[in-house]
Amino acid sequence: MLVAIDGPAGSGKSSVARVVAGELGVVDLNTGAAYRAVALLALEEAVDLDDGASLAEVSRRVSLDGGGALVDGEPVPEEQLRTPKVSAAASRVSARPEVREILLQVQREAAGRALEQGGAVVEGRDIGTVVLPEADLKIYLLAAPEERARRRAHQTGREEELERIREAMTKRDRQDSERTTSPLKPAPDAVVLDTTALSLDEVVARVLELAHGLRKGA
Repeated sequence: MLVAIDGPAGSGKSSVARVVAGELGVVDLNTGAAYRAVALLALEEAVDLDDGASLAEVSRRVSLDGGGALVDGEPVPEEQLRTPKVSAAASRVSARPEVREILLQVQREAAGRALEQGGAVVEGRDIGTVVLPEADLKIYLLAAPEERARRRAHQTGREEELERIREAMTKRDRQDSERTTSPLKPAPDAVVLDTTALSLDEVVARVLELAHGLRKGA
C-alpha cells in the first residue's frame, strides 16, 4: 500500500505520517527532507539559490530513504535540516523546476523500494498530484494559519517568535500554491481533513480507518 499525505507546513503531515506508517508497518518517507538537504548543501557551498543549473547539480547528490535524506550517500541529521535558515532556503529551492525534476525521480525511486518492502506513507506537498498519482490512498491535511503557526512554534521551541513564524508560513503557502511547477493543492480524489480542532490521535484514527477500509476491499 502507498499512502500519500499532502498539505501545507504545520498541518500535521510529518506527525501523522510517522504514526500511521508505524501502525501499518510500512516505511515513512518524508520527501521534504530531500528539498531541505538540497537547501542545506547549497548554503554550505555558497550556491546561488536562484541558479537552477547549479542547484540541479547539488540535487543529484541527494537521495532519500525511510531514515531521511542522504547527501553523497551519508545521512543528514534531522536537526540540521530544520533550522530557520534552511527552511527559508528550502522554500526557494523547491520552486526551481530543475530541482523538482531531479527530486521527483529520487522520491519515486524511494517509494518503489519501500513498496517492495510492503509499502509506505509518503508525505510532502505534491505527492498525490505529481509524485505518486497512483497512490492507493490520498490524504490532504489543512488547518487554520494561526493553529499551524502555533504548532510549528511549539515544535521548534520558538513560541516567542509566533508572529514571525506565521508570516513565514503565509509566504511559503503563497509560493507553494502559486508556483507553476507542482503547485500545492489537493488531488481530485484526495480525502481532505481539516485538522485545526483535531488531536493527533483523532487524525491518525481517521487515516487508519480509510487505510484499513482499502485493505479490506482489496
